[in-house]
Amino acid sequence: MRHCSTLFFGLAAAVALGCSESAPAGSSTVFDSGTSADGGTGADAKVGDSVAVDPCVADQCSAGAADAKGADSASADVDAPDPVADSDDAAVPMDIDFDLLDPQDVATADLVEPKGPVGQLYAHTAEELYKLDVAAKAFVLTGKWSYDKAPGSVTDIALDGYGQLFAITHKDLFQCNVDTAKCKWLAAMPEQYYGMTLVPKGTVDPNKDAMIGVSQDGDWVQIVVTGGVVKLQKLGSFGSGWLCSGDAFSVGGVGTFATVKKATGGNDSLASIEPKTGKVLKIIGDTGVKSLFGLAWWDNVVYGFSSDGNVYELDITTGKATAIGGISAPKGLKWWGAGVSTRAAGQ
Repeated sequence: MRHCSTLFFGLAAAVALGCSESAPAGSSTVFDSGTSADGGTGADAKVGDSVAVDPCVADQCSAGAADAKGADSASADVDAPDPVADSDDAAVPMDIDFDLLDPQDVATADLVEPKGPVGQLYAHTAEELYKLDVAAKAFVLTGKWSYDKAPGSVTDIALDGYGQLFAITHKDLFQCNVDTAKCKWLAAMPEQYYGMTLVPKGTVDPNKDAMIGVSQDGDWVQIVVTGGVVKLQKLGSFGSGWLCSGDAFSVGGVGTFATVKKATGGNDSLASIEPKTGKVLKIIGDTGVKSLFGLAWWDNVVYGFSSDGNVYELDITTGKATAIGGISAPKGLKWWGAGVSTRAAGQ
């Protein structure tokens, strides 16, 4: 996510899929090592109280800044991106059957719990969604974000245990197609969150994943959507003066982690988080880098995505970030967030 804001969300929709323009539907662009695309996008930055999502209604801090992660007043090191105007005038016509995506039309009993690891590793800019093909060390452009209403700049994303992807802009919450980046509006957000994640069922909610928004100040807020209206419930905060510096992820069998920082500035630190309250359990260590607006886990590796377009591997025992060689981003791209399913580890 861009700046810090994390959301908790309860989901009951059945759509395949860890909380900052568009490619033709059905097409994808692969960026291999050393390849760059002049059309690379990305705003420069991204940054509640909590809300739970009713399964019958659709719905760690990452790259948000002031208005995007970089907007963090406590982090003067990050330049905020130029966000896309959040205006209904720029709405993009949809050509996808969103009935398959709307949790309102899917009974919880109809959902079949997937077997094995769910989804893929996703990263995004303010305007585009990418998949990271870890084996090929290549970014695959899924598409430019497009909306049925209220278009804006995506500050973070999160995926539930069924692989459904949710995205937040500075003003609204959406459910998006992982193959086209086309988004359906779910509700207006009463507060801005630049970080978002979902936590596995059995943590905040005994029966479903919960959506969490993390504020710039490190508040851990659950987000619940009912009838097109968002309700927020603050569950806790990082505490001890720690602020959200970028993003968070929560994966069953792995844990909940976030990038945090102090108001005095400095590098981002990797922290272990209590998913029920958002409290920092342990500061694992200084990453050695700043502006890690995206944070995600895949196949036993913690990945960090910085606002300058770089990708790092974070040591889960020391927090140290090491640039991953052979992976390059399109020219001018700036990461605003990343996400994986709560069942990325198959649990």
